[in-house]
Amino acid sequence: MGKSLKEEVYKFNHEKISLYGLLVLLCAMLYNILTSKDLDRRFLIYGFDAIEWIPLIIITVGSAFFAMEYKNRTIMIMMYKSSSKLKIYLAKFLVIFFYSIVLALAAILLTFLFSFLFIGHKYDWITTVDGHTLIIDLLTNMLGAVIYSFFITGLSFMLCMLTRNNAVVVCIGIVLAFFGAGFSSALMQAFPSAVRIIKWNPLSMIFISQQLTRTSLMSTSHLLDSELIIANIAYGLIFAVLGYYLFKNRRV
Repeated sequence: MGKSLKEEVYKFNHEKISLYGLLVLLCAMLYNILTSKDLDRRFLIYGFDAIEWIPLIIITVGSAFFAMEYKNRTIMIMMYKSSSKLKIYLAKFLVIFFYSIVLALAAILLTFLFSFLFIGHKYDWITTVDGHTLIIDLLTNMLGAVIYSFFITGLSFMLCMLTRNNAVVVCIGIVLAFFGAGFSSALMQAFPSAVRIIKWNPLSMIFISQQLTRTSLMSTSHLLDSELIIANIAYGLIFAVLGYYLFKNRRV
């Protein structure tokens, strides 16, 4: 009876966190719309800045999932049902990553809705401008946000196992979102002779959120689009493996 109650609490808390994530995305997009003087094409292709909020939501939700389970001891139920820690860890990783896809799809739908409500027919989604259409740029940027979320998911899991404090993980995610690209650029400017090495640092991974539709950012990141995609996936896998090692050896 007690175990069943814990399972129900576990499911309820996870569903509640997931809904909060969607609500935060909705509010963040609305806030950017209502506080902006001119809603131009840039807002549309970035999903009213949803590409910046999706990774933040992912790192918050990802760290909260683990922190809550250890706090409520519901992790013991999962380990009782499955003797494989790898399956538990991998399942959680995939759930959070697929959640980033759900957020990206929600952001696309909300972008269309808010565009209709607040902008009307000012911009044509399928008309080619400078070799690009609005809809392709929007989808490309959302793809970039999903790829970056893979990196963020691996990072959040590793940090959560390392620090055991989801507040610290969220703070690191905020720092990465708002200062990561600037700090990476500053490093490359300070040490121009070492750019070929420094450009691969984890802070540069955030460039993928915009660079896929803004080729001018290549001069700042010093990475090709293909290199950014590969690096994001590689870092995500490395962090995920390190996170699993910590999870495997962590006492419940």
